[in-house]
Amino acid sequence: MSTRILERLREETAPQHEQIEQNPYAKAAFDQTLTIDQYRSYLAKFYGFIKPAETKFMAEDAVNDMGLDMSMRMKSEHLEEDLMHLDMTQDEINQLPLCSRLPELGTPAQIWGYLYVMEGSTLGGQVITKQLMKFLPVSPESGIRYFHAYGQETKPRWTEFREALLSSGLNDSDEIIDSAKETFRLLDAWIRDSA
Repeated sequence: MSTRILERLREETAPQHEQIEQNPYAKAAFDQTLTIDQYRSYLAKFYGFIKPAETKFMAEDAVNDMGLDMSMRMKSEHLEEDLMHLDMTQDEINQLPLCSRLPELGTPAQIWGYLYVMEGSTLGGQVITKQLMKFLPVSPESGIRYFHAYGQETKPRWTEFREALLSSGLNDSDEIIDSAKETFRLLDAWIRDSA
């Protein structure tokens, strides 16, 4: 696969990326008006989307042939840790609403599109981590594991992801891009619902 796919992904998902950054929680984080309760709700929203999506794509055989250690890329465990740090019990986490309108994740191209959004968010997560630590009682070890998922390994993991995508041998660029757009769109709708 040509490096053009990465350029196309960045360019063609830019409107959806900008849209999701305008959700009420993200705006409050950068305005430093996000309360700890709102932050907990924001994490719960991510959990409600990511947990069922991870379950869905991990059930697909295609995920085993992606050239990535998917166990280290699962984000729902980080979200659970953060929510427990913010005084939620495991029972309360298990009762959180889960999104039923997930992107299609039945083909390798669809999984790559979803992962482009999730793995790319770890880059932005570094900025959000610094921002939230300015005004909320959180740290990378407690309460902000999701946004600080890879810590110092963020850029190497992103490079690893990019290289795996480029060497995947897929010729379904449009399907990857459509999946990434759909992931952004559905995640944004889920976050904004009852925000």
